[in-house]
Amino acid sequence: MKSRRFLFSLVTLVLGLSFLAEAGAAVQTIEARSRGGVSTSGAAAIASASVVTCTQATGGQGGTFCYISSPGWTGLLSVGQSIGTNGAGTVTLSCNGAYSASGGGLSCAATIDDAICSPEQTISASNRQGVAVDGFAPIKSAAVVQCTRATGGQGGTQCYVQSPGFAGLVPVGSSVGTNGAGTVALSCNGVYSANGGGVNCTAEISQICP
Repeated sequence: MKSRRFLFSLVTLVLGLSFLAEAGAAVQTIEARSRGGVSTSGAAAIASASVVTCTQATGGQGGTFCYISSPGWTGLLSVGQSIGTNGAGTVTLSCNGAYSASGGGLSCAATIDDAICSPEQTISASNRQGVAVDGFAPIKSAAVVQCTRATGGQGGTQCYVQSPGFAGLVPVGSSVGTNGAGTVALSCNGVYSANGGGVNCTAEISQICP
C-alpha cells in the first residue's frame, strides 16, 4: 500500500511540474492606446528571455509603431517585427504615431512568448531615399550571424550588426558570434546617390535552441 501511495504522489508531482512549465510558457498579450492626449501603456512581467512581437499598430496619420521597452532592448517595431529580451523583467508597450487633435487616436498590441525559438532565421534591411528599414531577429542563446548579401553602395556595401556581445561592420560572407539571449539588429552600411538607388543587405542567424 505504501508503494502505491508513493507512486501516486510521484505521478502527481510530475504532472504538477509539467502543468507549471506549460503555464509559465503561456503567450501574453499587452495593449496600449493614445486618445485625446491621454496615453495608456501595457505591461507584463516575464520570468525569462522572451520573444516580443508587434501584432497591431493603427490610427497614426503617417504610420503607427509599437514602442517596446524591455530587458536588453528598447525601440520601435513595425507590425510583424519581433525582438528578443535578454532575461527576466518587465515588457512595456506604448503607441508611437501622430493623430488629429480633434479626434482619432492610436491603438497597438504585442504578444510575449517565452517558449518560441527559431534555429534558423533570415532578416533583411535597406536604406533608400533617406529612409532606413532595419531587420530584427530574437535569439535565446549564443548565435552565429552571417552577412549573406550587401549591395547598392557606390564604394561597397556591408552589413552592420548589433547583437549581444558584438556591434560592428560585417563584410559579405563573413560571420560573427553573439554571447547570449537578446536581439540581433541588422542595418546596411554604404553610400548611394541622393538622386536614386539605395542599399540592401541580408543576414542569416543560426542558434541552438534550448
